[in-house]
Order: sequence, then structure tokens, then C-alpha cells
Amino acid sequence: MAYTQAELTGYFDRVNLPNDIRDVLLAGRDRLEALTCLLHHHLATVPFENTAFHYTADRLLVLSPSLLYEKIVLRRQGGTCFQITRLFGEVLLALGYELYMSGARTNKSTSVAAQDKDLGRAQFGDWQHMILIVRLDGNDYLVDAGSGPNGPVDPVLIRDGLEFTDGDGNLGRRGRVIHAPIDQGRARHLQYWRLQFLFDSSSDWVDIYAFTESEWLETDYQAVKRAVLGNKRAWFLYRVIAFQIVLKDRRPVGWVMIWNDAMSWFQGGKLSRRIRFKSEEERINALESVFGIKLEDEEKKEIVGTVAFLGAKPKI
Repeated sequence: MAYTQAELTGYFDRVNLPNDIRDVLLAGRDRLEALTCLLHHHLATVPFENTAFHYTADRLLVLSPSLLYEKIVLRRQGGTCFQITRLFGEVLLALGYELYMSGARTNKSTSVAAQDKDLGRAQFGDWQHMILIVRLDGNDYLVDAGSGPNGPVDPVLIRDGLEFTDGDGNLGRRGRVIHAPIDQGRARHLQYWRLQFLFDSSSDWVDIYAFTESEWLETDYQAVKRAVLGNKRAWFLYRVIAFQIVLKDRRPVGWVMIWNDAMSWFQGGKLSRRIRFKSEEERINALESVFGIKLEDEEKKEIVGTVAFLGAKPKI
């Protein structure tokens, strides 16, 4: 389906997009600058989160554009990378951008589940992350609209070895993409685009994920959906997460994240504050007050008795 003008307006309202950027997007001007600003507001208002796996009875992973619009725009929730990136891609298509959707192999040692960066050899997993490849003026850009703290916040020009400063340097890291094999598998002649970050001037480049220039079709997403829901070892089935970028003067300056029983704030790539939740009620309150995720009374009960449940039963 293609989002209508009214639905685009609803999405713009959802992400608090300034009127001047709306006008530029609808007029088709300054495509890269407008895309960058839209991406920033999307990352700052649509959280990367997995509450549907913990606070709903059916634990559904919806992927259709119409259901994603209802979940994210109308119900003002977030979602997994497959959900919030697909929604963002559908918005861009409705705005006339040329793009295709694809997947990436995440580096297990630097994924959001790893928490602490292991700067050793990359351990690329399966195709468990969704990305967009957007073409502008004959150039391809990596656009990541739904990731954790190691996702790029700006569109990244896909050019071998080209370095970039992510978020105008406000996030404390530099990035690049290189075209090279991954140190796994038998087909060592195959080239991947490997997104890497440099977190410290004294350290080495760290792989975040690897992707190829291959388009994912609807059947690919359905296959991933079945794999995700059937994977009993997937970390997001056992831990609650919510993540979003923090903006100041329309630019990313840090991020805030709930990881299981703690909520952390980062500025300039450095931890600035962390609190621990003493109960499920505290975490539910934080999901609503910080991330805007409002749970119904019946939804709050669904986590009780699961491995992700915190302490005493929430007051309802």
C-alpha cells in the first residue's frame, strides 16, 4: 500500500517534524538534507523497542504497512528494526524517494544485546537487522531507521573507505564503510559492505554489521518473522529494551535506553546517568514518561510470571 497525504501528515505529527521540513519534503527539494532531518526526528520519537513480546498476550510481530501505521503512528508505539525501518521506508516511498529494503548480518559482539563492546574479531550472525538503501543523485546511501546505540543516525554514503562523522561528532565516534569479505564461511571472494565505527582514537575500527546490495522481498520478511518468533534463544524474548536518540536544536546529542532493569542516558557517547528499576511498576512508568509507550491495564499483566518480570506485581 502507499501512504496517503493524510497518513503522511499523521506521521509528520507523530515525529514532531517542523513545518519547514515538511514543506521541503513534500516539494521534493534538498532531498539529502530533508531526509537527514526526517531521520533524526524519527529516531528521537519512534523508539526501537520490544514491548509487544512482553506486554501483549499474542506476542505478534506485525509487518504490513497498514498495521505498522496503526501501531506506530496511531497507537504511538515503537517496534523492532523490521517494523520501524519498514514504516520509515514506506514513508520515503510515499514522498517519492528511490530505495529498496535489505538486511544486514549484525556483529554479535557489538550488538545491543552485547552491551559491552568486545573489540576482538567480528562474529557476524544471521540476517537479523533491516536497513534501507536510498539512491540520491546517482549515489547509494545506507539509512538505518531502527537500531540501538551502534546504529548510524545520518544517511551514510556507500563508498569504500570513506569516513564520516556521525551526528556532527556529537555522539563521540567516527564511522566508515569498507567493501571486504567477512572472516566467516567458505566464499571468501564475496564482498560485503561492512559498517564500522571508531569509538576511541586509540582503538581499532569495530564492525557493527555487514550487508550486501540485495533487495529483500515480502517473502524474505515473512521468513524472518517466522524465524524470530520460533527462536527460543533470541535475547529480545527475555529482556525488555527501549531506545531512542535525544535531539537538541534538531541534531542528535545522545540517547536514552532501557535495558532490562536499568535506564541509561548517554551524551557524547559517554554514560551520563543510570538508574535501576526496583519494580515492574517503575519500568512501566518509564516506558510511558520517557518513551511515550502507554500500556493498557491488561497489557501490564502479561509480563507477570515471565523471566523478564521485575519484582512485585505492578499496581493497576
